[in-house]
Amino acid sequence: MTSAGGPERPVGAEMEAERAPKPVLTPEEARNWRLAKLFDLRSFIGALLLIFGVLVIIPGIAASQATISKSAGINLSLWIGALMLVVGAFFVTWILLRPPPPVTAAEMEAVRKAREEFGTQGGPPAH
Repeated sequence: MTSAGGPERPVGAEMEAERAPKPVLTPEEARNWRLAKLFDLRSFIGALLLIFGVLVIIPGIAASQATISKSAGINLSLWIGALMLVVGAFFVTWILLRPPPPVTAAEMEAVRKAREEFGTQGGPPAH
């Protein structure tokens, strides 16, 4: 890929330039980052869709022709279970490929100082 007057750069180098360097984390920061990844909403959604997808697809596999004919000849349990599995796999892949960025102690301290400066504590308002 060449740009007007620019040197040729491979696509992979462009992607590396966009990513920020990984900060060095203390053991406590690394633990907090693992917990943040675990409790990310994408983890819960992906896990629930995978579990329910398996639970829905099992009756779809064992469905009789009479059951299938009740739903206009479409094995709905099989199709919906497969769709749930695909979407759940998408969410799990998403959290694995793009985890939330780690928050360092320096960033947490900067947020605390900003809250103190602006007079907000992040808790419920005092009465």
